[in-house]
Amino acid sequence: MPRLPAALTLAALLCAGATGCGPKEQVDLTARVLFTANGSYDAQADIRDRIGGVLRRVAWTTRPPLDARAVTVRFDGNARTTIWEMRIEAPGFRAADLAGEGARTVRTPEGEAIHPTSGRLADVLILPTPGGLRLLSRGFVAEQEPALYSAFEQR
Repeated sequence: MPRLPAALTLAALLCAGATGCGPKEQVDLTARVLFTANGSYDAQADIRDRIGGVLRRVAWTTRPPLDARAVTVRFDGNARTTIWEMRIEAPGFRAADLAGEGARTVRTPEGEAIHPTSGRLADVLILPTPGGLRLLSRGFVAEQEPALYSAFEQR
């Protein structure tokens, strides 16, 4: 019986007990939303364009990075990680799934919204829409839709 070189045998043994060597675990929903907002899936997008000034848009319709019919992200090209808006059409999840425990229902000029009070989405406002969800970062609201800003300060 042929023998494997010692380095390959060691690598095989290490991989057998490590979680990173087998099938990758599903990334949690919050992480996937943030990865989408920050550009991790842009290479798979159907549309990538500039929509005026520093605002840009990325959209997925054939293979959205989230469980949804379509996803569109508008963002500031100079500050994408903090200034973005995401529209999710026909999501396979609820706003409450994103918001987590302890989220607050807040009033906005566009109706009721959900504001997570902790976690990685604490600086995001989640607005239900007739066809899905709209997520807005605090930076996007401050820069593009200041009428919604008071939702971040409601107790």
